[in-house]
Amino acid sequence: MKIVLLGYMGSGKSAMGRIVSSAFSMRGIDLDSYIEKVEGMSVPDIFRQYGEGGFRQIESFHLHTLMENDEDFVLSLGGGTPCFCGNMDYIKGKGVSVYLCASPIVLAQRLAVSSNPRPLIQGKTGDELLEYVHQSLSQREQFYSKADHVFSVETLSIEESGRLLVDMIKNEILINNK
Repeated sequence: MKIVLLGYMGSGKSAMGRIVSSAFSMRGIDLDSYIEKVEGMSVPDIFRQYGEGGFRQIESFHLHTLMENDEDFVLSLGGGTPCFCGNMDYIKGKGVSVYLCASPIVLAQRLAVSSNPRPLIQGKTGDELLEYVHQSLSQREQFYSKADHVFSVETLSIEESGRLLVDMIKNEILINNK
């Protein structure tokens, strides 16, 4: 089985991916880290060299490569991955997709204190960051909402959310295997 975690920057996809992959003894893959390893350059460097459009093509190529693999894994997508190159429609039917959902305010607060460099919000702070998150999240919601499940990460810690997500996925597996 392939479990695909998606959502906006700061929703906890990478951390939740580690929790879920550990719980199911499956390989955990962070798509951005995978791209960096295979391409031999950081995501910000890819953005600088090829622009967002070039990055999205590279990202889509690697997503398809991974999803065609027979291996079971937990895949944490980049925030924009489902929104470009028909990726969300492609993901449907390839595994269990889960949208990690949070409000723009919570996401902006998390991003403001994150040490992870994110090319799309570089230099944005305070109200400017909140406005950017609100606007771009509203555009991306149409893609995110196509996920098999919507899982709120609004109020609980990553660890608490992770345990609940593992339980939800276990229930999904039991339901689908009957």
